[in-house]
Amino acid sequence: MKKCLIIINNIAGKSKRISFEKVEKCLGPDFCYTHFSLPEDGEYSLDGFDAVAVCGGDGTLGALLDKACLRDIEVFYFPAGTLNDRAKSKRYEHAKSDISARGAGEHSGTPVVLGKFRGARTSAAPTEDESDKKVFSYVLAAGSFTPIGYEANIGLKKKLGVLAYILQILKEYRVHHIPAVIDCGDKRYEGDFTLIMALKSPRCFGFRFNRDFDPESESGHLVAIRSPKHGGLLGLIAMFFPFFRVFFIGLKKERDGNVIFKRINSCKILHGEETAYCRDGDRYDAQKGELEICFEKSKCKFTVIDKY
Repeated sequence: MKKCLIIINNIAGKSKRISFEKVEKCLGPDFCYTHFSLPEDGEYSLDGFDAVAVCGGDGTLGALLDKACLRDIEVFYFPAGTLNDRAKSKRYEHAKSDISARGAGEHSGTPVVLGKFRGARTSAAPTEDESDKKVFSYVLAAGSFTPIGYEANIGLKKKLGVLAYILQILKEYRVHHIPAVIDCGDKRYEGDFTLIMALKSPRCFGFRFNRDFDPESESGHLVAIRSPKHGGLLGLIAMFFPFFRVFFIGLKKERDGNVIFKRINSCKILHGEETAYCRDGDRYDAQKGELEICFEKSKCKFTVIDKY
């Protein structure tokens, strides 16, 4: 019998709605199940498993896909976080499934396009080794508002849900000055940025703004907003307009100005200093140097199960 690992993140925003029993009932009798609780049980391994069911938010999923993307394994995602932006993506509309009546054995997921990134290398020599690449399931972003994803209080997220993020907005409404060179191959952008985002999703931070999203494409998008020239109150006022343009009006066509919007297969971002990124809701500190980003199809097969 095939083996399935069930992972439940007990600090995810809506973890109380899911249980090992619910997952087993949903997936059916096709597997021999092993239970694993986060963070209580520490670090998990996928060795010896044919499938894994992960129950948590975007960060929990991203960490799982980091381990699963190069494996021939079935991944069943039960969204149990606060925002669950990745699960709400149209990319998964065809993969969403209420399989409780049929069982997992009669359902097969599909490979999924993921973002991959690699920080500054200790050696200048190029390598084809994939082991030092990390995965983001839908977003890798630095700058204004992005700390909300990893700094919102866990207890408040459980009690207040999305409101816990809203409480952080005023705190994070500030101009960032991230000096960077963004090389997309055919285009190169240089200067100070208040937002840098690599994205594989029609939505992020609860906003459905990427209207150029193509569920069949193996590419992603670069979104960047240049820092205002003024500081203080004038800078905050100037910052409002490009953010409103991006997140409330949305983006469809490529742009090259204060707002940069471009479809990419890969890019390189040169940082002159350590920069904090939001990786699917978790923090990642990019060291000084070159950050390589690309989009690739996973080897694992993926299914979102939002009815449980």
